[in-house]
Amino acid sequence: MQRVFNQRGAIALMLLMVVGLGIAAAVLSRFSHHIFELRREQQTLNALQQAKQILLADALAKRGGALVRPGEFYCPDRNVQGEAGYGQSGLGLATPSCPSNQPATRIGRIPWATYHAEELRDSSGEPLWMAVADGFQERITLPLNSDTAPQAPNPWFLAAANSGAQALSSASDPIVVVILAPGPALAGQNRSTTAQQRNPSNYFECNRQTVGGACLGAPNNYANNSATLGRFLDGPRLDSSGNPTLNDRVITIRRSELIGPLEQRAAKEYQQLFDLWARQVGSKRLLPIPSNPLDVGLPFPAKPDDVGCTQTGAVSLLPSACAPNPAICRGRPPRSVELTGVGLVVSPLYLVNPINMPASIASLANWQSLLVEYDWLYRNRWEQVFFYALANTPSCALPAMQLLNMQLPSDMAGIEAVLMSTGVAQTGQLRSTVLERASLSNYLDLVTSGIAPPPFVSSINRSAWDLLPLPSNRYAKMQATDVGNDALYYRYTSSALPATSKWLYAPKDRP
Repeated sequence: MQRVFNQRGAIALMLLMVVGLGIAAAVLSRFSHHIFELRREQQTLNALQQAKQILLADALAKRGGALVRPGEFYCPDRNVQGEAGYGQSGLGLATPSCPSNQPATRIGRIPWATYHAEELRDSSGEPLWMAVADGFQERITLPLNSDTAPQAPNPWFLAAANSGAQALSSASDPIVVVILAPGPALAGQNRSTTAQQRNPSNYFECNRQTVGGACLGAPNNYANNSATLGRFLDGPRLDSSGNPTLNDRVITIRRSELIGPLEQRAAKEYQQLFDLWARQVGSKRLLPIPSNPLDVGLPFPAKPDDVGCTQTGAVSLLPSACAPNPAICRGRPPRSVELTGVGLVVSPLYLVNPINMPASIASLANWQSLLVEYDWLYRNRWEQVFFYALANTPSCALPAMQLLNMQLPSDMAGIEAVLMSTGVAQTGQLRSTVLERASLSNYLDLVTSGIAPPPFVSSINRSAWDLLPLPSNRYAKMQATDVGNDALYYRYTSSALPATSKWLYAPKDRP
């Protein structure tokens, strides 16, 4: 009898072990599937992040030209695999075009061949797509700077996650480019024919509660297949049974990620151009002795309300427009072409004049090629979103320039110039009309932190050409608590020998 009980116990134990192994296998299978899905998800996210880096780096590195604007993005590729133009921007082999009035042309696959990069795909094997907000696409003639915005009725792009509950953008920092991973086809999506493969709706979904259901209305009306709507949703979104109703993944390039670095590049190239002009042209006005001991040969500012400094519409190459003015101590940077002179009647004050060419340059053609690199500044009207002041000019005596709210270098013997970037327009600032562009209060922000020594007023940076009393020649760096986005650059004389001049960057403090 005891032996029978022992046998039954052994059988029960074996059954328990089998059941346990089955449960363990099921748990392991689920765990392995979960790990597999996580790896696939990370593969897609890595591809999206890599694509963002490629697109942003290319936009910021573009050299300026008549039809190329630093900061712009190529038109999406609307070709399909097997067509001659696949991988190129636009449609077919024709000149790419994705104009403001054709938003459907501003969504498509990333043109990897045009970007000279390897094609990136999501974990389902689908190539990544992109959508470009109006104003930031290639081959349009309007300027691209801190004030660039889509032309009506085109919207700024915005994005959200968690079925719309989590914002991925804001009105103060909208989106210029969306990069999308389509994932595998869902019910109702067909990707077989050329026409189907060209249709974004066969790859991307709208925000909906059920598979194939109706798209939700405002305020949850997101649709990843439409650049016209411009409202994108990062998935996945699941129905009540856990099935995806939207499986797209989205990553964005916000305006601040593009315009911030682009504005810094503009400031750096202004500094280079000013220094070059001072060496090759401005230094000649200092001979035999400068008329003013504080004059270091830098170009004079332009009159802030000069018609060339407040232009709207298409950029025109008018001579003596937004040009250096010796009677002005502070205003806007001169248009870059008014310093280089490329394309204008040759003047002794233009760098392009052979008398101003450095001996180290082999030919006038090489000199012109170097100078034309600065054309992108005036072609994109960057002079409109910068402020420029000299410590002194021959006909404009002011108190010594002071810089406040910042730690100054120990070798500083004197301040020569200030250059301020004004960033995107803040609440209440208007920059559309000629009259609005002539007002400094529509560009420079209030400094409300009050750290600077008295006399201190919040409008300290604005008291330059449109506020009374007359300017005190004092400028303050913005602190973390200030509401605004201005950045300050200054050129100073070093006390170290041999005497040199240096530019320094004093951005707004971080919180």
